[in-house]
Amino acid sequence: MILTPPPTGGQQILRHALGRRWRTIAAGTVAGVLVGVGAAFAMPVTHSATVSMTVTSPTLTPAPAVRASLSNTTDMVTEQGIAKSAAVLDAAAATIGGGVTAADLRANMEVSGDTNGTIVKIEYSAPTREEAIKAADAISDSYLKQRTALVEQRADEMAAGINEQIEKLETELAGLDPVVDEDGEVVGSNPRAASLTADINKLKEQAAQFEPYHASAGLVITSADASADQVEPAKSRLVLIFTVVGIFAGLVMMLLRETRARSLDSATQLADLTALPVWSAEHGTPEPWLAPTRMLAMAIDRDHWVDLITDASDPEARQLHRVLSRSLAETRVPAPRLIDIYQPLASLLDEVRPSRHVLIAVRKGHDLKKLHGLLDELALINREVNGMLYLESKVSASAADTDEDGSGFEVIEPEDALKHPADPDETQNMAAYPADNRPDKATEMTTVHKKIDSTEAKDQK
Repeated sequence: MILTPPPTGGQQILRHALGRRWRTIAAGTVAGVLVGVGAAFAMPVTHSATVSMTVTSPTLTPAPAVRASLSNTTDMVTEQGIAKSAAVLDAAAATIGGGVTAADLRANMEVSGDTNGTIVKIEYSAPTREEAIKAADAISDSYLKQRTALVEQRADEMAAGINEQIEKLETELAGLDPVVDEDGEVVGSNPRAASLTADINKLKEQAAQFEPYHASAGLVITSADASADQVEPAKSRLVLIFTVVGIFAGLVMMLLRETRARSLDSATQLADLTALPVWSAEHGTPEPWLAPTRMLAMAIDRDHWVDLITDASDPEARQLHRVLSRSLAETRVPAPRLIDIYQPLASLLDEVRPSRHVLIAVRKGHDLKKLHGLLDELALINREVNGMLYLESKVSASAADTDEDGSGFEVIEPEDALKHPADPDETQNMAAYPADNRPDKATEMTTVHKKIDSTEAKDQK
């Protein structure tokens, strides 16, 4: 594409940057995938086993054991304290053996459940599934035994209170005197006896309801072997996480490389950085710069002198200058002067003084800092840059490009002006220009001498 238009907005600039730096993002993504795959196989994994239990609690108004686990609620803070207590874990460690301690079990277990329900879950993580199942079963068994002992103790305490009341009532009942007549004969029982008997029977029924709590305080509903095996970390999740991190790292590196770029990389980058149209050579044609320069000649106002700022020692730049001069001559625009971009700034600004319009041609790898500095200086002196030209072809220096007498840098006069007399209107328009805006032969030749001085200075460096 011979014309790269300036960007229309930030999204287009971002798309161009992604297109230029996609290899950086791809490298970050590939690195993230490789690190994720390596971590998935190198990092140790843990397996888990979970025992689910339903537990019951005795209350002051006990319910039948059949529905106790469905109606009562548990205090999960208490249940967690019991499950992680030293009594439970010491007994479980003794059952497991192999040097396992209560501290090891406590560090790898989790107790969960709903405070408004009766389900308690004990989860244990270990390097292997078998170890996790063995530990979870041992902890749950020890927990149920300890909890049953606590429940039995609570039930016995409550039953003892009820039995004490029964004994008092029975003692009172035994001490009641029957009802006798005037002759001393028993005619009936004491009215208080019936009430005491009813209270005693009611308390005995309550005491009988504590008997089921001596069997078990909970029931395993899902064994450790039947639970799902949660492998942490999951290999697929680990690879996905590192892939996302790699993409993010690639984007950050792309932004850093784009914002900290010091040299020119492509025509689109030049257009994005300068917000100017960028012209490139047409590949596959005998004269690559003919079509771009003709389009430029049509776009340039014929009443203005145009300067070409570029590396005067570059063979392609000299070829561009000759073709541009010929294209401008076809539209009766004065031929541009070739101004060396590497000469001192004061000399360069002195050369662009006769004109208010310039073209800048740069090659891939040009120093962006110096280019921005040049554009800023031209803006300060109110010189308009009509466009940028991107040099990328390899052109060998010919004999015409390296003449020592400087003939290769002479301004090309329009052919029509040599064959035909100038139009009176054009002559009058050119005469209306101030004298300092009309280039003369002396001004044109300063480019040659300054280019030679600049080339010699670069050779000395």
